[in-house]
Amino acid sequence: MAQGAATQARSQTQELITRTVTIIAAADTHVSAAAPTTSFGSRPALEVDKSPESEAYLRFYVAPVEGTLTTARLRVYVLDGSSEGPIAHDPRISGRAWNELTTWDTRPSRSDYSALTRMGAVASGTWSELDITDLHISTGAFTDVHLVANSDDGVSIASSEHPDATLRPQLVLTVQSAEDHPANPALPITVSGAPVTFGPSADTTVSAAAPTSSEGGSARDLWVGPSPEREAHLRFEVQGLTESVQRAVLRLYVGAQGTTEGPALFSTQGTWSEASATWNTRPAKVGNEVDRMPFLAPWGYVDYEVTDRVRGNGAVTFGLYGASGNGLSFDSREVSVARAPRLLVWTGAARAAPTEACLTRREVVAKVSPPRHDTYVSAERPTTTFHREASLRVDAAPAMTSYLDFEVDLGAAPVRRVLLQLFALEATDDGPRLYKARAFEPAAATWQNPPERLELLGDAGAVKRNQWVEYDVTGALTGSGRHAFALVADSNLGLSFASEDARTDWILDAAPRLVVVRDSDPFCSYRGPSTSGGSTWVKQTNNASAEHVRDTAPAPGGGFAVLGTQEKTRDSEPFSEQTDVVTLHRTDGAVLWRVTFPQERVEFRQVVVTALGNVLVAGEYAGAPDLGKGPLPQGTGMFVMKLTPSGAVDWTRGYNAWFRGGGEFMDNPMVVHDLTTDAHGSAVLTGGFWGYTDFGGGEVYSGKPFPYDDEWPNSFVLKVQWDGTYQWARMLNTRALRGTQAVSVAVDAQENVTVGGWAGWGTDFGAGALGESGLFVARWNVSGDFLWHWLLPTATNVLFADLYDVAVLPDGDVVFSGHFDGRFTFAGTAYASAEPDDAYDGMREPFLGKLSPTGAERMLRHFPGGTQTLLLRELSVDASGNLFTVQSGQGGVLGLGAIGLPEDTAPERPTVASFTSALETRWVRVFDPFQSLSSRLTLVDGGVVLTGDLTTAFEVDGTWYTPTLRRADLLHLKLRP
Repeated sequence: MAQGAATQARSQTQELITRTVTIIAAADTHVSAAAPTTSFGSRPALEVDKSPESEAYLRFYVAPVEGTLTTARLRVYVLDGSSEGPIAHDPRISGRAWNELTTWDTRPSRSDYSALTRMGAVASGTWSELDITDLHISTGAFTDVHLVANSDDGVSIASSEHPDATLRPQLVLTVQSAEDHPANPALPITVSGAPVTFGPSADTTVSAAAPTSSEGGSARDLWVGPSPEREAHLRFEVQGLTESVQRAVLRLYVGAQGTTEGPALFSTQGTWSEASATWNTRPAKVGNEVDRMPFLAPWGYVDYEVTDRVRGNGAVTFGLYGASGNGLSFDSREVSVARAPRLLVWTGAARAAPTEACLTRREVVAKVSPPRHDTYVSAERPTTTFHREASLRVDAAPAMTSYLDFEVDLGAAPVRRVLLQLFALEATDDGPRLYKARAFEPAAATWQNPPERLELLGDAGAVKRNQWVEYDVTGALTGSGRHAFALVADSNLGLSFASEDARTDWILDAAPRLVVVRDSDPFCSYRGPSTSGGSTWVKQTNNASAEHVRDTAPAPGGGFAVLGTQEKTRDSEPFSEQTDVVTLHRTDGAVLWRVTFPQERVEFRQVVVTALGNVLVAGEYAGAPDLGKGPLPQGTGMFVMKLTPSGAVDWTRGYNAWFRGGGEFMDNPMVVHDLTTDAHGSAVLTGGFWGYTDFGGGEVYSGKPFPYDDEWPNSFVLKVQWDGTYQWARMLNTRALRGTQAVSVAVDAQENVTVGGWAGWGTDFGAGALGESGLFVARWNVSGDFLWHWLLPTATNVLFADLYDVAVLPDGDVVFSGHFDGRFTFAGTAYASAEPDDAYDGMREPFLGKLSPTGAERMLRHFPGGTQTLLLRELSVDASGNLFTVQSGQGGVLGLGAIGLPEDTAPERPTVASFTSALETRWVRVFDPFQSLSSRLTLVDGGVVLTGDLTTAFEVDGTWYTPTLRRADLLHLKLRP
């Protein structure tokens, strides 16, 4: 494709922030066996040889830097060359005992040297550069490198005493950061097949200079821009689609004029035709900008992302509006079919709702392979390797080419697609061409010795900054094994992609991906009676900003409340400051009301709905945010908030923690673990804190003054009346390192408060201090008076376990869930995990347990046979005494037979299960993946609602769901009980 204009400013691109830090040696010397008592620290040269034996030591001071050290190179000037130069070594700790007065007799030990790289052949009067990135380098400290001879043909290099300061040894560091890029970019949604292509049913240009002319409808060019002001309009008739849309792009071919600020695309409304559309009668643009591409190359192409405007069959219309001072044209449908506008629409693979008892289905499985290695080569530095850097650079001037090498297992099943996905760090008017290449070793790949380039596979058009660029390489991969690729510049406006090292160095989690898409083998997705587990309805949130679920709760009348977080802007980072959202849904999943809380330094954690429909929320904060009823107390702490049944804030209560000592006042953090309510609408919650707090009954101490090292805080149980008045609190303190963790709370019909978790020795529930640590369930009455506790000791090297949820059955029995590794006895029966004697490192296995209303052990069910640690979460109980849980995969261990795909094929799929009050499995159902561990369960009238983060294509009962803006939505599925 055509070269982009060389005059386009590179300041308009935003690559990784890359700095080169050059450090001159602070000290160096060599020692020689021929002069065992002589020091050479003041000499202008360093000698390294095997005959006579001599070796050199260099030391550099590395000052603190901002960013991540990605490469380190020792650069030395060779005074006398060699056919085989020395080896650079990491001297480790034992090799650092030297200074410039060191001699052969006093030289440091080589006992734990580690070879880094070889110099190889080197000519006199040249610079030699050795890649020593594997050397551990700390900032604000000295770093040593030793050079040890590798042949009898010795080498002489300039030392730090050389009279020409420009020739002295250098440590050259590459420091990179990604401050201007999202740290965890949303992954592209992998679609399963080729697109359906639609040509425009109409396209035209209208001009303000000829407001009554309709001649644009027959023109070969679609003009956009100022002077005169012109707009382009297109209409497509989408028809024949039988599955839900997963992606759609509008592809346009640029004419002879490029631009540094491409036009904006909008949806339009209004009736028009090519024969009648004029400036005066043109359709109106509606809504926000759909997409914009910054740079466009002459004769190139551009893809506008329009997925959220193409949701199925029907007419769609778009308008293009100038965004820069220069006009440009696109080819119209009057040009050849190959360059005419086109709408590319990808849909989900054909699916039908399963009807037999097992709900047999196939999943579209995407297996992602990271690169074995990746690198780029540069004509400016023809002998340098760049395989340790965080970016892959591609440019025409100066010339740079990138290479990637993957190890791929295509498996036996037919492959639908193979996609190479790369994350662009800058924008360009014309993306690189992709070639197949020979497999290569990264340390040998240079401009002078590049991997062999083979056939052309694809070509990218215009690229935006922070965009995933996708190449379809299905035809190029004919079998499993090594597959390499080359990226060759197609424009003088170069760009870079995030490399595998950007991910492994924790700079940017956007490494290259080779994605193999295939249909799985048929599998059973449901086990159980036909009257249960089936889907009643499915609802998707479809909000403009990405949303993630935090907690859910049932509401009177069959509805439910959802506590979520929403990104403040469309392109904000997943871990940036979020807007907290409380949503109340009707019984059919429709939204009754939605309230947002954009206050910063606030984290909503738990939600519950009272019998009168009031919504209680608990979370943490810092500062003095105002949630609607005045500022919370200044400091760090937690809050409880009450919303009315219509969503108005009724009251808020804030509690902060602190520590005073030695004349110093310290704000301490607090955390909310769980929240529930009773028949009177009280808030009952558990959490933890450090130091002191006052819940309303006077100062209480947590038993631990402030956070430090690996200590965990202790816990509390707090009851707040329906009007926000303090009722009672209990402190659960231990001096154990872990801290007592009261992670779950439930209230029964008598308003007794039952709490579960892990308790350290010394914890006092009300009957005296515990003599040992372990899993616990404890109960207090409505007034906070102690009733009973149960403890399962977790002795070191005998049992490692956690209890996560408690619930109360209609008959008063208490059920709990957890997992363990080791051995224990419950109700007279011994239990052991698969590897009970491997101490802390073993796989933990799940269990469900049941206690009587007075805390006596009744029964426990252990679920062995898993392939990895498994946890039954979100334990809930319905009015009939049935239990419900959700887990991440491994549904087969629950006892009803094989269900779902193997974990090595499709790991951690959301799996909902139900059990009887006797802990027998009733039914199990497995679904397509949500974002990891996001699933929440809510018991409602007539069933249970599963809520999760929809971040990829999701199929249920033959229908596909795709997140809005290809980011994250909430998906709610109601299942029969």
